[in-house]
Parts: sequence; C-alpha cells; structure tokens
Amino acid sequence: MNILYRKVKGIAVAILVAGTCAVTNTAVAQQKGKQKKATPPPTETPVQQPAQTGSFTDAELKQFVDASGRLMEIQKNSEQKMMKILEEEKLSVNKFNEMAQAHQQQKLAEVKATPEETAAFNKAAQRMMEMQPEMQKEVETAIQKDGMTLEKYEQIMVAYRQDPVVQEKINKLMGQ
Repeated sequence: MNILYRKVKGIAVAILVAGTCAVTNTAVAQQKGKQKKATPPPTETPVQQPAQTGSFTDAELKQFVDASGRLMEIQKNSEQKMMKILEEEKLSVNKFNEMAQAHQQQKLAEVKATPEETAAFNKAAQRMMEMQPEMQKEVETAIQKDGMTLEKYEQIMVAYRQDPVVQEKINKLMGQ
C-alpha cells in the first residue's frame, strides 16, 4: 500500500488535503519572499520541474519520509475533528460531500437540501475553514522538525510523483 497516495474517502478530507497543499505552497512562497525581498509572491502556483534523481541525499529522503508520517498523523487528527464537526452539526458525510461538490461547481442551490441541512453545511464548512491556520502551523512544524525546509519537502514531493527512481527509494525507506 502506497501511503502517500492512499485514497481518503470524502470531500471533507479532500478540503483538508487541498488546504495542506495550499499551506505548503503558501509557506514556500513566503519563505522564498523572505529570501528575496524584492520578489513578490507568485499569484499562481508555478509549474515545478522534476528534480534530478541524484539531487537528494539519503538523509533528505529520510527527513521527507519522517515528515510525511507526521503529516499523515495531522491529516488523521484533522479528519477526526471534521467528522466531529459534522456529527455536532447533525450532517451526514454523504450529504456534506454532495453539498461540498455542488458548492465547488457553484450549483449549491440545485442540491435538494432542507434549510436546516443548508445551515448545517454552511456552519460545518465555516468551522472547517477556521481549522486552517492551526493546521498550517502544524504542517510547517511537522516538515521543519528535523531541519527540512518547506521548499525541499515540496521538491521531493514533486520528484516522488514524477521520478520512479525517487519513488522507489522513498517507498523502500517507508517499508523499513
């Protein structure tokens, strides 16, 4: 089972994962902005070039694996918090997912939902969005714990997705 590409059920979790990606991209942009004060942060995510296979040390790959494990724990905890929110708002995961998908497509009005369900959806979504700053801090801390930069983590993630050799090395480290 490939841990990094593990499928997670529910758009509620997808919102969290998208938030995590946005957090790391924003943090990387902020970190770059601190290094080059004259360069404004990018308005859109740049296309990342695949990293060279030999450009990562074994220590960096180990840091990446360790950070990924910590990120998965953050994701798991956040998922539990979101499930609790849905429970408190008396909204099923399926209904929330249906409404979230419709909201993303700007078709929320077309979803058959009671006024109570709509209110619960809005409140749950708002509460989940309020989790973002805390999650951003946790993600940054988890990545940087062993000295890895957010930028290096993102570079290795891109390489993992695009380079079979890097993917194999990381998968071996995960299996240890």
